[in-house]
Amino acid sequence: MDGKPSVIVVGVGGFGKNHVRVLAELGSLGGLCDVDLEKASAYGRLYNVPYYTDISDIPEDTYDGAIVSTPTSTHKEVAMKLASKNIRYIFIEKPFTPSLKEANELIVFLKKKNVKIMVGFIERFNPAVRMVKKYIDEEALGEIIMASAIRVRRWPERITDSGVLLDTAIHDIDLMRHLFSEDPVKVYAKTGKSMHRVHEDYAIILLTFPSGKMAVINANWLTPYKVRSIEVVGSEGIVEADLVTQQVTLSSKNDRITPFSEWSEPLRYELKHFIDCIANNSNPSPGESDALKALEIVEASLKSSITGNPVDIGT
Repeated sequence: MDGKPSVIVVGVGGFGKNHVRVLAELGSLGGLCDVDLEKASAYGRLYNVPYYTDISDIPEDTYDGAIVSTPTSTHKEVAMKLASKNIRYIFIEKPFTPSLKEANELIVFLKKKNVKIMVGFIERFNPAVRMVKKYIDEEALGEIIMASAIRVRRWPERITDSGVLLDTAIHDIDLMRHLFSEDPVKVYAKTGKSMHRVHEDYAIILLTFPSGKMAVINANWLTPYKVRSIEVVGSEGIVEADLVTQQVTLSSKNDRITPFSEWSEPLRYELKHFIDCIANNSNPSPGESDALKALEIVEASLKSSITGNPVDIGT
């Protein structure tokens, strides 16, 4: 490929504006599309790139990749339209689709179009998570026993088409799979509605893994401040990570250390990986299998919360 890959961002409101900014910094912002003409034109002029208000207006064979950062309910339709424009790499923000059924349908369609897929599980690219993963893989904690995650904040008014499980807890569901390098086999979940009339806005999830490891995830939209943290407990130590400040603390029987590292933006690492995959014609990670498994676990969690019983996964 001559030059840097050219990527178009679809959906520049909400988190999409961050994709626009970082892609511009990386030299790969090729265009943008948003149904809001005022937003599209403002960002188009700011970054001096073509802008559109309808995907049908995007010329074919123009862009190497695309970012889908629209409401979850539109992901399938948007991605299919982009694939029809001969865009061969598509990054879809989490949650991938509203349901496992839609995800499978979309993946079948994209595979027929020879599209390579990346899903936006951004925490995998958080330097704090990478450090925790390194400690686990190097067995600095001994045998891993369990992990916990907290992800809480005020209700995000921009989100109307999904609940806290699908929109928020899905990050930590993916993280536990990533950190443990295995898929859970059972889930037990409790959810409820306090402020949100349609979807759940708080949840506790217990995941059980084949090796016997356990993970507990606490997610809500009720807390008046933001907390994103994980803790992994092993036979020889504990590692705690604040995913906002990126501070990591490793504690053992005889010591407690907090390695220094400068804060850096996870989105930059994430999009750099996407761009590199386009340039090298390689498969992005996390990909479609990660999207499917995360959605399967979310749906099993919702089922568990309704029935009041644990639900087997992957059977």
